Amino acid sequence: MSELVNVKAEKVNNEIESLNQNEIMEEVKKTSVGVKMQAVEEARQNLMKAKNVLEANKDAEANIKKSAQVNVGKAESAYLEALKKVELPTTKIEVWNEVTNTAEQVIFTKEQKEIIIATSVYSMAVSKVNIECGKDLITNEHFDKVPLYITEAALFYNADIELKDLNGNTVPKGTPNVYVPVDKANGYWQWSSYHEYNLNAIVKDDAELTIENVRIKTFDSLQEFGKYRGVNNVLSRSFNGLEKAGNAALATQQEFFNKVFQKALELKTNISVVTKYYNFGKTLSLKVWNSAMQGVCEAKLEKYDLTVGDTIIKTLNDMKISKDTIRHRYMIDAITQLANYAPNGEDKKIGLDETLNTIKTLNESSIRIINEVKSDHVNTIYSEMLTQYLKNHGVIKEEQAA
Repeated sequence: MSELVNVKAEKVNNEIESLNQNEIMEEVKKTSVGVKMQAVEEARQNLMKAKNVLEANKDAEANIKKSAQVNVGKAESAYLEALKKVELPTTKIEVWNEVTNTAEQVIFTKEQKEIIIATSVYSMAVSKVNIECGKDLITNEHFDKVPLYITEAALFYNADIELKDLNGNTVPKGTPNVYVPVDKANGYWQWSSYHEYNLNAIVKDDAELTIENVRIKTFDSLQEFGKYRGVNNVLSRSFNGLEKAGNAALATQQEFFNKVFQKALELKTNISVVTKYYNFGKTLSLKVWNSAMQGVCEAKLEKYDLTVGDTIIKTLNDMKISKDTIRHRYMIDAITQLANYAPNGEDKKIGLDETLNTIKTLNESSIRIINEVKSDHVNTIYSEMLTQYLKNHGVIKEEQAA
């Protein structure tokens, strides 16, 4: 009898201990949330103070005003960072509920809500570049607000799948009002872009955006969720490099993008290779391409010279460098490397003109080696051209090169 009592007592003690641990964890979470919200408020107050100082010095000397502006910028950055740490941030959405669906018409009602968006390890990843680009897209007049689908988080809670909010914090299992995006190729990035946009709007005291045309879908299982997402994404893709260049040419009507696109078609090569021929051996950043896709030409392109690429390609053709060699990156990479060569460790590089003159003096043996190289392509081609350059300038003799 005493043993039974002891067992029951131990069980009760364990339950009490477990309950106490849960209470402690809950208190820790509450404390963490409180600290983060306090940090947000302090950051907001600091920003207000910095703005007040700037306003008070709007007619002050330039250096004083500049210092005040810098302090406002720092305060804004601190406020933004504090907002990015808030747990369970909400997202404003406009839910479209289908109420009628007949052969003649579909009728929706609209409902404004604030929900918590969460993602899992199964969600489509969004790069920082896409988030930044997306922040511009969602306010673009040509942006098509396609339906965005979400599903209740219970589907994931029941399978013990960890969810994280848009700030990267773990969402406690069972948290109400949480939804998971049903990813599609043309919409998966929007949640993060809207979130970042609205955080910046809070900092700047601007109006926040509401995500429109949101539909709630229900699934009986995660398998059904996976099948739905797979069927609707299996053939999805974005523009490839050539298609991106073509659209950039159309959207910007700018000669550089048109030239690069047309030459890529002609050479049947990767767009990045052609870009190097016409941009002094350099590719363009993803940001530049994304802007061009929208019809915006970055200022970085102002210094290009289309005749350079034409001259390089013509010289290579004249010297019987094969089209297959020209269309691969290693040819232009080797040319760029030689153009940047500085004899005797000096600061002055030999430049493109001298490099092209060197190519024009290559013999048949060197041309054959360049066209038939099978491995270590860039170094092999560079070595042939550098050797020819050194011979042309009497640094080494023909027999030494042999």
